Amino acid sequence: MATQPLKKKEVKKFDINDFKKNLKLPTTADKPMEWFIMPKGFNDALSLPGIPKGYFTGCCGWNSTGKSTIKNCLIASAQKQGVLPILFETESNFDFQYAINCGMEATPITGVDEETGEEKILDYEGNFILFNNEAICDYCGDMDYSTMTKKSTKRKVAVVEDIAYIINDLIDKQESGELPVELLFIWDSVGSVSSWKSYTSKAGNNMFDANSISVAFNTIINTRIPSSRSQNYPYTNSFFIVNKIWDSSMATMGKPSVKLKGGVSFEYALRLLIFCGKIVTSGVKKLQATLKGEKYVFGTEAPISIKKNHLPTPYNVTYEGDIICTSHGIIAESELDEYKKKVLPDILSQLKTNDTSGKLKNATVEDIEFTEEETVD
Repeated sequence: MATQPLKKKEVKKFDINDFKKNLKLPTTADKPMEWFIMPKGFNDALSLPGIPKGYFTGCCGWNSTGKSTIKNCLIASAQKQGVLPILFETESNFDFQYAINCGMEATPITGVDEETGEEKILDYEGNFILFNNEAICDYCGDMDYSTMTKKSTKRKVAVVEDIAYIINDLIDKQESGELPVELLFIWDSVGSVSSWKSYTSKAGNNMFDANSISVAFNTIINTRIPSSRSQNYPYTNSFFIVNKIWDSSMATMGKPSVKLKGGVSFEYALRLLIFCGKIVTSGVKKLQATLKGEKYVFGTEAPISIKKNHLPTPYNVTYEGDIICTSHGIIAESELDEYKKKVLPDILSQLKTNDTSGKLKNATVEDIEFTEEETVD
């Protein structure tokens, strides 16, 4: 019996691109890389244009190493680019005048003190929203985070969860059209407020606080901020933290080491981490003007480096250098001589104001000498 040849079944060639089209997935492409442009001194030290938009960025280090100056310059840059800075000042120590000197746009609102009759600054207005501890509690101090319900009274103590609540609420308002602007969230500083669990237990607990940060901010730092870079999202939102550190040398058998306060969840999630100062000490130099034995510190110079960089190529560089901070912001080393000439009259005036002996009465700017002095930590 003759056999019939088998006909090969025609197999349609599989096209992965057609398959993906049928899935109707959104684009995975991000918007072009954008930056909050920072002063030349910052750019020279780290070889980056500034602070990246649409990312979770951190700045850590010891006291007086330049963190606040970087933050103030970032606020000014955001305002110039039409981005709304949302400031969480949980140390309740925001220096408006210093921020204004660094370029922040804020107008003082004055009024008369009812007790003294003297005019004083009552508040500041401008393109920013500032939450200190009192404002945080006024916004969401009635939240009970164990039941996620609101109480009839408000706390007078801010907790970690409050900050996450406000960030989520403002992004919700952005998505609903109530707040149609790009947002830059800035928290200064992580480690300065405790968690809901620490608060309700009436005993601080670092493990409670670290866990609360991990849980409360998980969606923010891993989804809501990075997803705003997508071409499908109309606004690009950013998150910048100033982080306290602690000496962890005991845990590394005496090897110089520091850890970020608040646990490791933020450190793992950060795409860019800037370290100000040195590991063991701050490494700060005081920039001084000396006049007949009297000294006036007009700036500081400190090491600055990139501790972690997970930005896209070609920006994933890890440079280090020095940063000069003054009462007018960050300046480059190449700008220092010109800056000294500019502030000489102010320095002379301040030195004479502080002089109670009268020995500086006839002094002039030509008598001023500039020196550097290492700080002792």
